[in-house]
Amino acid sequence: MIKHILVPTDGSSMATLAIHYAVAWARHYEATLHGIHVVDVQLLEGPFLQDISASLGTAPYINYQGNIAMLLEERGRTALEAFEKACAEANIPCDVTLTTGLVARSIVEKSPLMDLIVLGRGGEHNQWLDGLLGSTTEAVVRRTDRPVLVTGRDTPGAGRFVAAYDGSQHARNALHVAALTSASWNAPLSVVIVGEGHAQPLADEAQAYLDAHAIDVEYAIRSGDPGEAIVAFAQERAADLLMMGAFGHNKVRELVVGSITAYVLNRAPCPVLLTR
Repeated sequence: MIKHILVPTDGSSMATLAIHYAVAWARHYEATLHGIHVVDVQLLEGPFLQDISASLGTAPYINYQGNIAMLLEERGRTALEAFEKACAEANIPCDVTLTTGLVARSIVEKSPLMDLIVLGRGGEHNQWLDGLLGSTTEAVVRRTDRPVLVTGRDTPGAGRFVAAYDGSQHARNALHVAALTSASWNAPLSVVIVGEGHAQPLADEAQAYLDAHAIDVEYAIRSGDPGEAIVAFAQERAADLLMMGAFGHNKVRELVVGSITAYVLNRAPCPVLLTR
């Protein structure tokens, strides 16, 4: 049951989409929203200030740190005021936190008593990322043990949900979340398994679990690269939500040669809900 949703915001357009998406989920689950803005401590450190002073042609540290801190805090307050306004308009209970620290770490430290984290697909610098996932979002996904929903939409849909299953513990947790989420939203669920040889036993395993849930489920087996196959399947099904484990069987390999999770987050045609 989702009763507490954490929504980090930096005031960007993507954060605004995430706020509206989270508001809709809070309304559905009768949950409380918790907004957080983190003033990035790295923007207050020496190298950043020296770069600014060099570009301006002035001596460094002439009250720059204090002025920049004030500007960043004011931006944070503005972002949180917009969050509170969105909650008030939807009659959703909320609270806000303004803090200074490392952004991803501060979000993760706030998350243990939350049931879900909702993040925009990119932050204030998203226009420079050429479609790639923001570094803060990826860092939060990797570090938190809470479910994380990453969205580039402002409105949830429930036409069809998709769950990717590979038999790992994280995928089993995702299957559990998929069953509860699909039942709650009354959405049909498609389970996709990517692989050869071992795929049918995994499909049977998923079916044995889901048969006890009162939801409409279909099962599909695909071959090829897991990330590409999952994204393609979500596109085929016009999915409104894709659910999967944050990591698969080989977390070390993913860290070294690139994560399936990161690939899916960067290219999925719908919001993605990740579980541990």
